[in-house]
Amino acid sequence: PRTNLLVLAGAGSGKTRVLVHRFAWLMSVENCSPYSIMAVTFTNKAAAEMRHRIGQLMGTSQGGMWVGTFHGLAHRLLRAHHMDANLPQDFQILDSEDQLRLLKRLIKAMNLDEKQWPPRQAMWYINSQKDEG
Repeated sequence: PRTNLLVLAGAGSGKTRVLVHRFAWLMSVENCSPYSIMAVTFTNKAAAEMRHRIGQLMGTSQGGMWVGTFHGLAHRLLRAHHMDANLPQDFQILDSEDQLRLLKRLIKAMNLDEKQWPPRQAMWYINSQKDEG
């Protein structure tokens, strides 16, 4: 049936195979566009493997398909709908190392003592406040 599918299983158990064949079945039997199906995984390596296998199985280009990691697909959605999220078109997402570098620069620019204002502690505090909303 054309419903959502969640595959939870251990490493090497065939999760990617199940999802790839489900993707192919939706395209060939249900006549779904490959661009209307979303397959989500945790790692870039698994997402690349899934795209590759779908392309091999279906003989189609993998470009534009909604196959990726949670973070990658969320980023793609935000890029497409940045205005709905009240974000500038050229928004940037900072990883933890970028955040730490930025905090260090800010602490230095504000002439604050790093011992009194430890960047990692400041980063932890900011992230905890974001989690609380």
